[in-house]
Amino acid sequence: MSNISKNTESQYILNGAVRNAPVEWQDVVITAEYDNNDMQPKVSTDSFVFNLQARQDINQWISNGLTGGVGIFEGMNLDLRLYNQDNVQKIFEALIDFTNDYKNFPDDGETTVSLKDRDGLDNFFEQLTGTTYGYLEEIGVFTQNDYITIPYVVEKKFNLFEILMSSIVLYLMVKELAVSVRNTADGISSVVALFSIPLGGQIGAAIRVVAITLINLIYTAILLLAIIDMSITLFNTLIQPKREHKGLKLKTALEKVANHFGYDFVAPISEYNNVYFLPSNQNADEKAFLGFISVTRGTSTGIPNLLDYGYLTEDMFKLGQDLPYAKMGIFGNTIHLRPQNDPFWLQQSQWVAPDVLIKTDEYNTDELKATLLLTFITDLNDEWTIDDYFGTSVEVRTAPITVINPKSVLIKGLNETRFPVTLGNRKNDLNAIERLLKSVGIFIDTVTGAFGGGSNFAGQVESKIGVLKVSSNWHSIPKLLWLNEDGTMPTNHRTLWNTDVLYEKYHKEKSFVRDNWHGQKVVYNDVIIPFGLEDFLILLSNPYFNYKGQQAKMKKFDWTYGKDEAKISFFVRNPYTYNLREFKIIPH
Repeated sequence: MSNISKNTESQYILNGAVRNAPVEWQDVVITAEYDNNDMQPKVSTDSFVFNLQARQDINQWISNGLTGGVGIFEGMNLDLRLYNQDNVQKIFEALIDFTNDYKNFPDDGETTVSLKDRDGLDNFFEQLTGTTYGYLEEIGVFTQNDYITIPYVVEKKFNLFEILMSSIVLYLMVKELAVSVRNTADGISSVVALFSIPLGGQIGAAIRVVAITLINLIYTAILLLAIIDMSITLFNTLIQPKREHKGLKLKTALEKVANHFGYDFVAPISEYNNVYFLPSNQNADEKAFLGFISVTRGTSTGIPNLLDYGYLTEDMFKLGQDLPYAKMGIFGNTIHLRPQNDPFWLQQSQWVAPDVLIKTDEYNTDELKATLLLTFITDLNDEWTIDDYFGTSVEVRTAPITVINPKSVLIKGLNETRFPVTLGNRKNDLNAIERLLKSVGIFIDTVTGAFGGGSNFAGQVESKIGVLKVSSNWHSIPKLLWLNEDGTMPTNHRTLWNTDVLYEKYHKEKSFVRDNWHGQKVVYNDVIIPFGLEDFLILLSNPYFNYKGQQAKMKKFDWTYGKDEAKISFFVRNPYTYNLREFKIIPH
């Protein structure tokens, strides 16, 4: 049975002073609604109608806005103290919200106000709504110490004509250098041969050979300098320099916001230890003579920029919830962000629903859609997000196993979760031009080494393996990247971080087939039960309870505390059909 304790009484404390109860307080209803499967409810009350001293205090609060007070745009504290005969107490800490349904009736001597929970989860999200990452960086919440350096390379998709022309130019350069080096080597050999025989009539020939050899040597040196200079130009044109972005670990992006509002933050989601937010890049490279890059410009900060999804802290928290199909709860001074299937949420509460007559039961058939789609978006400014599409989306199709009449099938619709960020792509190997340039680079490095110089064109080509690859420096959509601690990308980054991983670990909670038909629920709405203060306190902290020996979860309750009764809506997970199958489609 429930923990019902009758005779709930109330006391109204307005801005610290005990005042008269509202008109017809016995009929006031407190509503607790668990939106989006949140662990803690959004608590609200009916509008209160005050008269006498309480009305005067409320209207004076508004009038004070003309004489130095805070006025109508700051909520006034109203604490609703509930207690019963067992001396159990609960203070519902509320704010009078003057911007929502305030009405004054001078002729009747009454004022109507609505309330909202001061410290609830809903209030936390209201604080987030008006807060941006730009503001938090400006006041020092986020600094350069929070950001990671992410090396990257701009590699556009070459066409066949570019490869052919580059190959011809490089071939002619290398051929000319090779011929010159060979002629010089032959000349030096001739000089050595001449000086190895006795002096005589060969002196004139020797002088001539030495002169030719010196000319060839000088020509080769000049040609080598020219080819090195041209190689630098070609390398910078065909293989742009390695660049650097700044990024921010997703968990840090959420945690420091929670800390700013005075909360500790717990999010035991393993991916959040390796996934980093990379804002879009709107910075232009600095160009030198002939349009060559002199200074590269990556992102200078890891927070979202003004045009990015996530610049509003509320959006970043929504993304943080959507990715692992998570819910949030505030326990004491700590915000928990955990997946729906985390055992932390499923702990059995002490509350037991009373055994009362339930007139109707329903099924959650409206929650099943024919297609469930998880998808990251693509970026037209980064062709690699389109070309390397694997892991960007997953489609899960649910259909009946047995069908008598296809026209009569009732499963329809789409359940889509779209993450407004892109995945990243790793530079795994050298492209055609880079392989050609590497061969040329090895030859030039060898020649310059022989002449006492030393270039490292081959190493320059190889150094870009393992970093983020984009087709344009101006990627217009932020990315979520799985990174190593040094900012590089592991070879298996796309198998660690993709939509199918997110579905299998988290979003399959929605499935009507998987895990013993887990998604199927029997729903009970508007059930009237006896309900007191102790029941209210328990359900505020844990919506799970025992119903006839089964685990149930509260969706909503309306408590009329002056009558010690509530109208509740809840569900129990019970399969009601086995005639379902599902299959996945993973585009490549």
